[in-house]
Amino acid sequence: MDRKVQGYGMALIGFLFLLFNALGYLLGWESRNPAFTVMGLVFVVVGLKQVRKV
Repeated sequence: MDRKVQGYGMALIGFLFLLFNALGYLLGWESRNPAFTVMGLVFVVVGLKQVRKV
């Protein structure tokens, strides 16, 4: 159960990174950074992989 919650947490954080970066591109903010996209994708994939294992 604990690993499942941790996996969902990682996936949520990754989604927030992706959302923040997407809003930066759409709204023209200066805070857009490709590293957030990469980190977001990694967090989503690893988090959902942890959820599937349990």
